[in-house]
Amino acid sequence: MGAYGVPGLNLTALYVRGFGIDGTHVDPAGGYAYLGYGKGGKHWERDLEARYVVQSGKAKGTAFSLRHNVHRGNKAQAELDGDQIRLAVEWPLSGGL
Repeated sequence: MGAYGVPGLNLTALYVRGFGIDGTHVDPAGGYAYLGYGKGGKHWERDLEARYVVQSGKAKGTAFSLRHNVHRGNKAQAELDGDQIRLAVEWPLSGGL
């Protein structure tokens, strides 16, 4: 976004889709057997993120990110539907510690 006068700002959009998933081949003695995967699984996920890295001053290199995730799947998928909003702050440690 530096070309638009906001250096250090990045915007990201991601969409992922899966389909034709056959979860019936899960090892019945394995750690995922209890989840109940089935045939014909499909799901999708959308992620939107805004991330800003401070460019100068005492806080130079500090990053702030705000992310919104949405995940949806059908009944053949064991993962639950989910909506998340995450705020993260990354503070760089100097070599003096």
